[in-house]
Amino acid sequence: MRLYYYAGWLGARTLFRLLSGWRVEDAENVPRTGGVLVASNHISLWDPPMVGAALPREAHFLAKEELFGNVALGLLLRSVNVMPIRRGVADLRGITRALDALRRGEALVMFPEGGRMRDGQLHPARPGIGMIAAHADVPVVPCYISGSNRQREWPSRRSRVRISFGAPRDWRELAGKAATAPRGRPLYQAIGDAVMGEIARLKDKQELDSASRGSARERPA
Repeated sequence: MRLYYYAGWLGARTLFRLLSGWRVEDAENVPRTGGVLVASNHISLWDPPMVGAALPREAHFLAKEELFGNVALGLLLRSVNVMPIRRGVADLRGITRALDALRRGEALVMFPEGGRMRDGQLHPARPGIGMIAAHADVPVVPCYISGSNRQREWPSRRSRVRISFGAPRDWRELAGKAATAPRGRPLYQAIGDAVMGEIARLKDKQELDSASRGSARERPA
């Protein structure tokens, strides 16, 4: 990591630990070198910095272009590797920036659902994640974050942030039979759907673990 990024990364990790009592699981699944696409669900404005701080390496991010309208905020975002992209259209410039970062061997964090899901539930992926994974030809690491949308419960620790990382997956493996299809929306959507399936499995694992912990606490000594 660059010194400037490392200082912010370390400070963010300390802050999030104090604020939310966060728990980061299986970060060793994230390759330390080479291009990698980290795909996470998105339920809170806290998710991008929290996922970034949970990663064991420097990362790049995509954010809606409107955030860069403010000069000071735009400079701050760019200083921590956030790249603008126009939502709702085929933003070739934004896509090219993302592909260039991955081809340089960087980590890129994306939210397959295309935005923040205020209901806290998982939603279908948009095809963009599949397109970038296929064109960059990099592994995809699924990520599931929970508790980031319950800030009022952090101080009492009634809710804690948990961030889980899955094993890296090749986009061809994710696409399955669709991997031999021509490059296009059906292929990209198949990859995106499979990525959301991996994220759902991490969600199920977290919930099963939470249920087991709850049962253990209730069991008489």
